[in-house]
Amino acid sequence: MNIQSTRNQYDTIVLGLGAMGSGIAYQLARSGQRVLGLDRYHPPHVQGSSHGQSRVIRQAYGDDPRYVPFIHRTFAGWHELERLSGETLLVKSGLLLMGTPDSELIISTTKSVQQHGVECEYLERAEISRRWPVLQTDSDMCGVFEPSGGILRVETCMETLLTEATNHGATLHFNEPVETWQANNGRVEIHTSRTTYHARHLVIAAGPWCSPVLADLNLPLWIERHVQLWFQPKSQPQRFAPDCCPIFAWQHDDNGATFYGFPDLGQGIKVAHHHSGQSTDPDTLNRALDDGDLADVRQLLQRFVPDANGDLLNHDVCMYTNTPDLNFLVDFHPQHPEVLIVGGCSGHGFKFAPVMGEIARDLLTGKPMETGREMFHLNRFGTPGPSA
Repeated sequence: MNIQSTRNQYDTIVLGLGAMGSGIAYQLARSGQRVLGLDRYHPPHVQGSSHGQSRVIRQAYGDDPRYVPFIHRTFAGWHELERLSGETLLVKSGLLLMGTPDSELIISTTKSVQQHGVECEYLERAEISRRWPVLQTDSDMCGVFEPSGGILRVETCMETLLTEATNHGATLHFNEPVETWQANNGRVEIHTSRTTYHARHLVIAAGPWCSPVLADLNLPLWIERHVQLWFQPKSQPQRFAPDCCPIFAWQHDDNGATFYGFPDLGQGIKVAHHHSGQSTDPDTLNRALDDGDLADVRQLLQRFVPDANGDLLNHDVCMYTNTPDLNFLVDFHPQHPEVLIVGGCSGHGFKFAPVMGEIARDLLTGKPMETGREMFHLNRFGTPGPSA
């Protein structure tokens, strides 16, 4: 076969280069595959879910304890990327989760850390106030503190994943939307706004656009508008630096509503609700700041972190792509074993980018299924399909 005919031939094409797609392109290229990554924008960008300065990385995983072994691997993956790139990707600050002793956040977190032997401290209200005077808790609240919790620097992480993917031989094309794809007999064909590509495998990691790209499957995904806000401290901003203030979160009502924030990385204190946003469409997302968005957050700041309730410095709007059980979707297309679907990260996926890349690599190379990955299968929604 001549050079011209092999120019657009790849082992794997990755559609979408957010956190998951970038992690997959990096791990596949590192394993020696010929990889093409495609994105409709130029990552890191503000159009999807992988932006906003900071994301938490933690082992205290009350959401579902089955994630904890993957967390151990993803910590190692980020540290390896730091070694390769010389960049600081992870800032250690600690993580403090707060609520009443009978709240779901405290009960599930305590159970998970005990099950997996995660180093954590159970703190009474008075001790929380003594260590971090800027954080206020209600009189009936307590906390779980994880010293190993930290902050992933989102845009730097994204740039590093993309750079290392390229350094290991991946070809990345930005601002190139995919128009159609077909798969059969062990081959896939991708038509973009520029040309046509061929590969043995296709990975669809399109984030909020997974549903339209996979319209034939009618995936049970819903897109949630997520507003992030940055505030100037009212006084003594050094008290909110990462070496003085942990990542903080409160379950603040009986329905499980959670409010969280990050220490000041130089651009203000970042705060947001978790899973209380409006359902939206990725192509018509309201990126403006509504009065209600700001009023709700200021009310919670005044209750829990009054010294952070200063001038509004910035806001950002991103999206959660949610599954019904809030667990990821990582499985082969039920009609096309050449196509791997990776999505539905439900607002807690960014930290897992390196290990999701490893999982995708192993699936595409036929390695045996590892324990714990069954929670990512497509057929848990009642959709028939291969899950091996």
